[in-house]
Amino acid sequence: MALDPYSSCPCGSGKKFKWCCQPIHVQIGKAFQQDAEGQHESALRIMDELTSQHPANPEVWGRRAQLLYENDRVDEAEGSLEKALEINPKYPFGHLLRGLFRKYEGELAGALLMFRKAAELYDPDVKDTLAQVYSLIGECEMHLRRPLAVHAAFQMAYRLHPNDELRDAIDKTFGKESALPASASRNYALIPTPASAAAGVQSSWQQAVAQATSGKLAAAAKAFEQVTHDMPAERTAWYNLGLTRAWLGENAPALEALDRYVALEADEIAAAAAWALAEVLRFGQGMEDHADYVEHSAVFQIRDPDGFFRFLDTWQKEGLLYGVQADEQGGLLTGIVLDRGGLIAGGPGMAQFPKLGAYFVAVAGMLRFWGVSTASLDRVRQDAQLQAGASLSEPQAKRGPASFHDVLAEALVFPVGTTDKALIQQKIREQVEFYFEEKWSQRPLHSLDHMAPTNAASQSPLRKKLRGVVQFLEECVARTETGYNFDGLRKKLGLAGETAPAVSSTDGPAKLNIEAMGAAELGALELGSLSDEQIDQAYRMAQKLDAHDLASRFAKTLVARPARPEHPDRFAWYTFLIQRALVEGDTDAALQYVDEGEKSDCEQNQGRRRNDYELRRGQVLSKRREVDSARDVFERLIERAPSELRYRGTAAESMLSMKQASVALRFAEQGLAKAREQNDRDSERYFLELVAAARKQAG
Repeated sequence: MALDPYSSCPCGSGKKFKWCCQPIHVQIGKAFQQDAEGQHESALRIMDELTSQHPANPEVWGRRAQLLYENDRVDEAEGSLEKALEINPKYPFGHLLRGLFRKYEGELAGALLMFRKAAELYDPDVKDTLAQVYSLIGECEMHLRRPLAVHAAFQMAYRLHPNDELRDAIDKTFGKESALPASASRNYALIPTPASAAAGVQSSWQQAVAQATSGKLAAAAKAFEQVTHDMPAERTAWYNLGLTRAWLGENAPALEALDRYVALEADEIAAAAAWALAEVLRFGQGMEDHADYVEHSAVFQIRDPDGFFRFLDTWQKEGLLYGVQADEQGGLLTGIVLDRGGLIAGGPGMAQFPKLGAYFVAVAGMLRFWGVSTASLDRVRQDAQLQAGASLSEPQAKRGPASFHDVLAEALVFPVGTTDKALIQQKIREQVEFYFEEKWSQRPLHSLDHMAPTNAASQSPLRKKLRGVVQFLEECVARTETGYNFDGLRKKLGLAGETAPAVSSTDGPAKLNIEAMGAAELGALELGSLSDEQIDQAYRMAQKLDAHDLASRFAKTLVARPARPEHPDRFAWYTFLIQRALVEGDTDAALQYVDEGEKSDCEQNQGRRRNDYELRRGQVLSKRREVDSARDVFERLIERAPSELRYRGTAAESMLSMKQASVALRFAEQGLAKAREQNDRDSERYFLELVAAARKQAG
């Protein structure tokens, strides 16, 4: 179809077609028509003649490159396009075409760079072509998992060329039925110019907003960078800069700008909303070093399909596969591998609730496992290599952005052996609750400056970020059927509404109402001004709130202070520190606390807790897999207190944990004999179970 001579030229120059490329487009159109009819060589001859006649016109070289590429003459096409961009480095169609080349080759990052450059260079009146460019930008950003950039690009495409197909795509992806968390699907807007801004700044601000509205996002971002330079304390300028960068798909610089905004924003709710947006950005391609959830994968080549399916059948019989689906037409097999090490008791009967090991897909001779837990993935990978043997190649490890639903991955359990819906719902809810309130709350996070949520809650700048992180998690979980709401987590972190001050400005340390404090208030206490009694009270309150990091801080302070004659027994504090060190996998620290505690007990408490400390020593040595040392400790302990059944039971359990069946059996049988001697029926049943377990382990 002939172009309107007074429309904008398709080369993107901004000139009218009549006074730009109309003279050559008759021949260009003829060449493409002949190519469509199969006369490829004739078409290329026409383009060669045009380049001879108009060697300084980039549009001729660009269209020649397009024709060559469509005829699979890739190297020649690249050379022709290079010539076009050499003539005019700002040739819009040239950058669009180069982007298409890269997209067809699967180089999405390079394609996106070219498409964005084309969008900046095209004249705004070339609306249909610009709409195509923004649609291409949206497609690339979709693959790179940057929903804000997708949303901005698709909206711009629709504004330039409204159509039902694009509108439906926008509604499906970002509308009421969106599968995205609210912070990823929200329709964000720039904040207007503040009245306090100087006239020059107001002008730059308004110009930046206008540029963003027209799609010139790079220019808008540059303008807001200048505004933040001129007004570094203006929080809304930082917000606008962060949002503009996010629309550009520049997630890391956007995160930096939002970090500045949150630091300056006094409104905790507004700051939290911005930091929930920051969490969305962390899930984009290239943000793995900033993210708290990263997808890890292991990719195998299937060398022997028959052996591979035998291996899968073995897993199926062992109950390790869940939700397997086969698409025979597409040759696709998908499902879930359950974690051998993640079994959770399910309740009555045979119900069990294993945890997620990894997702898997087998297609086109390749097998891929993936998940966010490296420990679970490694167990699945090692098990696959062991059982599949030579039917699989050596795996290739990869790392990439996680999906939003992966915030639940480590909390997921899968019902096996039951169809009781009430039981299934209960166990899922309990596990999600346990994960967020007990494990996640203690985990250092990138989003909280590498601090754990329980600690961040007590620090004003991080408290705002913590609100945003919890808001984001709640949004991710909202569309799932876990039955969990985040009120319990907020309460534990001290975020569940406003609380009255724990102490007035005129009160001294003696007036502190520590029992009324939440985690945030406890974390804000100045320990140097508190008595031992007050710190001990804070320690016990932190334990009640399950704020383990805070409790550790208080316990460490108490054991570091000189012992008081009225309170010589420090066993409770040292025991807590030993246990926390073991939970964190730091057995060196745990053993050091045992040594320090026992030394303090001997010096200050007449050694009354010696046996208790030695029992802890044996348990720590067992965790370190030091079999002989642990056995010697338990034997000496039993020799000193032969009537104490608890020591024999702990010794047997510890040996079982180290796969020392014969030693465990000896401790258990001695304990059984002693229990019968003492006529202790409960202990007798306990030791009978230990004897049976040891014999079973021995085979």
